[in-house]
Amino acid sequence: MERKFRLLLRGRDRPGPMRQQTYAAEDSVNVRDLMTCLPQHVRAQELSPYRHTLILEGMEYQILNVLRQ
Repeated sequence: MERKFRLLLRGRDRPGPMRQQTYAAEDSVNVRDLMTCLPQHVRAQELSPYRHTLILEGMEYQILNVLRQ
């Protein structure tokens, strides 16, 4: 069975509802590295709320939690 990661997200720097997104462990996602501010592609299993901001449909989302399923 393939591992999945469920993310709890909030729009960066703006109020609004939380959003959930689920990825397979090997899925490639677009993020912005918080230390360098550069965009990167990482696997879902490498995501860290302390190191990354998720980029979805051109918008940035703060990663509040990463749950392994």
